[in-house]
Amino acid sequence: MPAAIPAWTDSGTLLLPLPAATWPPPSMPLRLDGIGFVPKRELHVTLVGRALGAELGESGLREAVASASAALDWRFSRGGRWLRLHKRAEGRRRDAIIELIELPAMAALYARLAAMLGRAPPVPPAHVTLYTGGDDQGIGLPDAATLARCTVRRVDADELGLR
Repeated sequence: MPAAIPAWTDSGTLLLPLPAATWPPPSMPLRLDGIGFVPKRELHVTLVGRALGAELGESGLREAVASASAALDWRFSRGGRWLRLHKRAEGRRRDAIIELIELPAMAALYARLAAMLGRAPPVPPAHVTLYTGGDDQGIGLPDAATLARCTVRRVDADELGLR
């Protein structure tokens, strides 16, 4: 599936917006495992999270990263693999339902980031947050270890009303 061009946000994250025509956001709230989940109004992939984004900003590399990311092919494929996540942050409960995706350009972007930074930051798991619960902010998944720690369980298509 095609995606748009990545862009920096005011909060210092680099997002890959997913046009609604390509992947419409869920339209209805969902109750799962006793938790009320609210659908995201817009869908995106977080390519660079806040911490790394702040480092890139302080290093004056944001424009270089924007140029590098704009040159990549951001096509993706949906994997049909959904996860329920949970995290406590700043005394608040955060829950999410995500879909893991295949996004080959993510590895290419992080290879370029490694060359710019002189070190290899971990490649975040490519995913799209479909629903949030407890707090409308996402969980934040900078690496595979965080994904593993925050994963409560797999979710199947029936539970999401997709069959």
